This record gives sequence, C-alpha cells and structure tokens, in this order.
Amino acid sequence: MTQIIILLFLLITTTANAANISFYDGANKHKGFYWFEVQEKEKMQKQNDNYLLPTPEEASASMEARKVELDNARNVMLELSYREDIPNEVLRASIIKYKKLEAKMYGSAIRLSGASDMANFTNPELVNYDKEPTNVFANKIKRRLAGEEKLATIKEFGSKFDLLLFANNDCPYSKGFMPIATRFANNYGYALDITSLESSAGAIAAKLGITSTPTLVAISKDATQLFEIARGYVSLSELEESIVLSQKYSEELAKVKKR
Repeated sequence: MTQIIILLFLLITTTANAANISFYDGANKHKGFYWFEVQEKEKMQKQNDNYLLPTPEEASASMEARKVELDNARNVMLELSYREDIPNEVLRASIIKYKKLEAKMYGSAIRLSGASDMANFTNPELVNYDKEPTNVFANKIKRRLAGEEKLATIKEFGSKFDLLLFANNDCPYSKGFMPIATRFANNYGYALDITSLESSAGAIAAKLGITSTPTLVAISKDATQLFEIARGYVSLSELEESIVLSQKYSEELAKVKKR
C-alpha cells in the first residue's frame, strides 16, 4: 500500500512540473506548433541550395540544341513521307523518334504550367485578379467598372472642351458622320459646331494641317489647347475611345506646359 502511495505521489509531481514548463522553454524552444512544416521547408531549401542552376548561357545553348533536334526530326519525318520508295517501317521509325521528342517537350510544358499555377497560389501578388479576372462573373464587374470610368472620363473632357467638326455637304463620309457627331454631343452634353474648310474657322484647319473632311477637332474652353480628335468616318464607339485618349493627351500637354 505504501508503494502505491509513493508511485501516485511521483506521478502527480511529475505531471505538475510538466504543466509548469512552457512548450517553448528549454529544449522545446526551437519547436513551434508547426515545427514539422518548418523541418520540411528547411529540408526542401537544403535540396534547392545543393542544386546547381545552369548559367543563362548554358540554358540558352541547351534550349537551342533541343529546338534544333526537334526541328531536324520533324523535317526528316516530313521528307520521308514524300518519298514513295521509303519502306513503311523507316517512316514509322522517324515518326516514333519525332513523337518521343515531342512528348518530352509536352511533358516539360505540363510541368512548367503546374509549377506556374503553384507559384501563383503561393505568391498571389504575382496575379492581380482585380485587374485581370479569370471568371465570367468577375469580368462582368470589370466591364461595368470600365464603362463607368469611361463615362466619367468623357464627361470630364466635355466640361473642358468644345468640338468643331469640319464637314462638306458633297462628301459622303461627312454626311454619314455628322449624325454620329451630333448624337455623341447630345448624349454627353458637348457643344458642337459644324463648319466647312472654307469658313472663317478654316484658319484653325490650316493651323492643324487639316485638308480633308470629316475631321473633328477639340478646342479647350480656355483656348489653351487645340488638337484633332478624329479624321474620317468613325463609329460612335470609336469616337468615344478617341475622346478617352483625348483626355489623356490633354493631361500630357498640361504637364509639358508646366515644365
């Protein structure tokens, strides 16, 4: 009975001491909750450090040699296929040789693709899915946001610029484009003036080197900027894109002027 009491006492004492020792104290301090993962990473890092990477020159020479080998095998295979006197077994041998080389290339591509996917997973900063979405639903959001941004840019440009369209009643392209320019101006609240090259505004055309119609020009409301937007018949969507580019170009001109 006395021995049993002593054993119980020793067991309780040992358990209590163990409870008072932190997991990170003493010999355990090098371990963490994920110490096994750390060990695995250290092992992989050691293996990677021991692997001797090829120099850029060696890699380039090796890839060029593989390309030449594959091209040569393909060319031999194709050439033999044109020769009717070549035995079928010889042609088959050339096909097998080429396909083996092709299989190596395909396997390399699959491995590279898999490694690339894992690199994107472990380093999500490499792939910005906000700017480059990969699914239908995200792309719909992206297109909606792009449309809203485009609309804001067009309206901003219209708050600072008026439009001048040089057109000719005898020009079929002018006749086709005038309704488009008018519709654009009405949709976005632009001031639009339509005139001919022979009008009093013709001096503006001469200054910009405009000799054909239809040509659309942007004039800033403070008369500090003047440049051509579109020449010839353009669609409504093309005109909208030109206005977006015009806004960027106007900002560039403003920066140059401040220098």
